[in-house]
Amino acid sequence: MANESQPSTSGAIVQVSAEELATAFENDQFFLVYQPTIDLQTSAFAGVEALLRWRHPVEGVVGPDRFIHVLEQSDLIVEVGRWALATASRQGALWHSKGYRFTVSVNVAGKQFERPEFIDDVTAALDSSRFDPNLLVLEFSQQTLLDGGTQAKELLTELVGVGVRVAVDDFSLGRSTLSQLEQFPIDIVKLNRVSIEGIADSEEAAALVHSLVQLAKLHEVQIIASGIEDAEQRRRLQVEQVSIGQGFLFSRPHEVAEIDRFLEDFALFSGRPL
Repeated sequence: MANESQPSTSGAIVQVSAEELATAFENDQFFLVYQPTIDLQTSAFAGVEALLRWRHPVEGVVGPDRFIHVLEQSDLIVEVGRWALATASRQGALWHSKGYRFTVSVNVAGKQFERPEFIDDVTAALDSSRFDPNLLVLEFSQQTLLDGGTQAKELLTELVGVGVRVAVDDFSLGRSTLSQLEQFPIDIVKLNRVSIEGIADSEEAAALVHSLVQLAKLHEVQIIASGIEDAEQRRRLQVEQVSIGQGFLFSRPHEVAEIDRFLEDFALFSGRPL
């Protein structure tokens, strides 16, 4: 819910307490925005990532960098995460009922994942929304998976059995290796913004991306590049055969109404079915 290829839209809240966040959740001040992902080779619309925002009654819209660390340290993250999963699944089902077919990605915090009831939360969200599990992508940090060890592997295997796709979020070249994740049933690895920033002017960065893509192919893992901000970054990623991209070059995160307009305009001007 927190990671995205965009800086905060937040204002001036200096400190946030767990109590404030609990009140915000009780008063329905949290909401989701959605950032599109695009097929870099065909420019087709590929999906959206659900991202958490706080509509503060005084400060306006607050980005996750102002509160997510406090939320993740509290048990409230479990409730908020369950709500976000259910909300994103319902919205995904609504888009699909209109004829759109694309993935919806939702971030999962470590405290959510370590709970035995997590699988039940996922299946409940899918059952109540009737959202196609094959189009739901659950994103986990690499550290969450590595810390979970065998138990994490078993839970991910259950998720794959349900039909859900599994992604490793915020993957960084240079400090991470795909081999660390070989034990887990992973479908997607998302390169973070830092890994993409240097690809246009650094041969070393381009070589690292190339090596990762080749290794990912061997393991049948899809690579998604986050934080794409200019056409040259996109071109270099296309050359390296990275399939999906996300970032300001394509779209910032938006609320549902704006995504609906984006979808309509995309279909109209691209001539491509979604």
